[in-house]
Amino acid sequence: MKTRILITTLIISLAITTQAYASTTISPTPNAAMTNQINQLKAKIASQVSKLNLVEKRGVIGTIQGISDNQITLTTINGNIQYIDLDEITKFSSAGSQSFGLSDLKKGMQISVLGIYNKESQRILARYVDTVTVPTRYTGEISAIDGKKFQLTIATANGKSAKVAIDTSSAIVSYSGGASLNQYGFSKLNIGDRVEVIGYPDKTNASLLIAARMIDYLDAPKDPQISIVTPAPSPTIAPASSGAKAIKPVK
Repeated sequence: MKTRILITTLIISLAITTQAYASTTISPTPNAAMTNQINQLKAKIASQVSKLNLVEKRGVIGTIQGISDNQITLTTINGNIQYIDLDEITKFSSAGSQSFGLSDLKKGMQISVLGIYNKESQRILARYVDTVTVPTRYTGEISAIDGKKFQLTIATANGKSAKVAIDTSSAIVSYSGGASLNQYGFSKLNIGDRVEVIGYPDKTNASLLIAARMIDYLDAPKDPQISIVTPAPSPTIAPASSGAKAIKPVK
């Protein structure tokens, strides 16, 4: 009897062990070729991520200093040198021109560039190149006013002067503290006023600036670096009556 019970127990244990072993899944280990492919894929992904971190979209405005078949050298509005690379998909445009290309660019032209900036080489691969007219800005004091021509002469701190014309498109405002600007007029401008002007060169006279916007800082103190010479008024001589001697002014 005991022998029969022992045999039955052994049979049940063997059946349970066999079933448990059969339900166990053995994962195949990857071979060397598969491991190599996985490592190569990881390296490619890491390389692409690194390249993406090195580039960004960037725009710049400047004056052309040099041109070659695949490169433009710019002096930016901040005075820095920027190298622009060109390729076969770089697009060129200019206002008023239907067919504008690399051959139309000249030294001294002002252009805007939009492209891909490489942080490592610090160069821009241009995607769009467009000619622009950058506004000119002057800060100084009014040294002369021509009411007939609606023109001003502005003396700057570097000892230079600029001719400025006011036309119907010019906006003149004043600032006297606070947060707001107030509308102003040409007739209210005075010699010695501290002003800031932004405008564009006249198409027929490059030495004349057409003001787009002018701010008159009414309460600003005089700039000690700017010297304005105000001409002394000419003495007037009273007309002499018939037979009387003319009276000369006392010096």
